[in-house]
Amino acid sequence: MPLLFFPHTEDASTGSFIERIDQMREAGERYKAAVLESLSKAQQAAEVRGAAPKDLHFAYNWDILSAVLRDVRELPEGTKEDRHFKADYLAKLAEIYELLRDARMSKLEAVRLALSSEATQLRGGNTASTQVAS
Repeated sequence: MPLLFFPHTEDASTGSFIERIDQMREAGERYKAAVLESLSKAQQAAEVRGAAPKDLHFAYNWDILSAVLRDVRELPEGTKEDRHFKADYLAKLAEIYELLRDARMSKLEAVRLALSSEATQLRGGNTASTQVAS
């Protein structure tokens, strides 16, 4: 059985940042639904440990997500408006990581928190994590 990637490379490689992020978010929702459905089927089949990644016939396309994250990080921060747009993009990427974390990828919580913190800093807010680091 062929491996199905969410999102498809050709679907998520065109358009503006916001369009690409929206496509990745929708793909994350579909991926999460597929993972949870697979786990529920595994539990119904009385498998104790559930579905391992090798048992899944689908995967999230991390190359696309990392490319968009890299592009967003390279955006300029010269003006307040630039920082605001960059913060919005980072917050939307954090939402994608939250979706994927909910799809039984608990280790992504650290990335989600880092993106949220960076977005807050760009907006000019001050979080507890930045106060501790000072």
